[in-house]
Amino acid sequence: MPPDANPAWNEVLFFPLRLPPVCDAIELAIVSGSHAKVLGTATLHLSQISSAGAELQGGVSGFLPCFGPSFLPFYGPQLDPARTPSTPSDTGIAYRGRVLLELSTHTRSPDGRQQDTIASEDVARVQRLLPRRRRFGLCGVFYSATMLAPAPELLRFELSIGNYGDTGDPTCRPAASTTPHGHPLFDGNRYHYLPWYDAKPVVAVTSIWEDAGHRWDAANLLQNMAQRLVSTHGWG
Repeated sequence: MPPDANPAWNEVLFFPLRLPPVCDAIELAIVSGSHAKVLGTATLHLSQISSAGAELQGGVSGFLPCFGPSFLPFYGPQLDPARTPSTPSDTGIAYRGRVLLELSTHTRSPDGRQQDTIASEDVARVQRLLPRRRRFGLCGVFYSATMLAPAPELLRFELSIGNYGDTGDPTCRPAASTTPHGHPLFDGNRYHYLPWYDAKPVVAVTSIWEDAGHRWDAANLLQNMAQRLVSTHGWG
């Protein structure tokens, strides 16, 4: 794809899958075409998106691997512009984007196809069914930072949701998402700590995402019911 902050492939890929699978993970990667550099990766675990069914009591049938249509986040290394040239440029794993995709499994003989184009009416149908976008806010309070390794440079913590609050992403608006820089102090034993004392750093991030509250509410309700049954009756 040419340089674009929101590329749309609208393609379908076909690949054979033996059941039961030998491997559990399907790994996807976004690769820069010009330099063949991996920008971000994501993993779908077959054990989380399928069910064998035979292990369930009562002989309940399972289901083949399926996912979405839903957004799948991709993560990769991030460059920190605050670091000096003499220090490593990779500061860990960071959010690199998301892809709207669907995975479906069909039990039929492969016809040799590896790639095809998604029909325009199917693309429009999925776009119409996406939840409306809403604004979400997240506030975090840091109480302490202890048992740190010795570090000669100043340290700070950052809170981000996707690329919102990411100070290394120039495409996002600035946000109060980082704590003040601080130099770790030795605790007199083995570790270091940041001297926040009574001044606890507060960070806040505002982001805009699709409203999937109907899924969160159902999942939270079922999880709370399961936890209550386990704690009250000891059910596993």
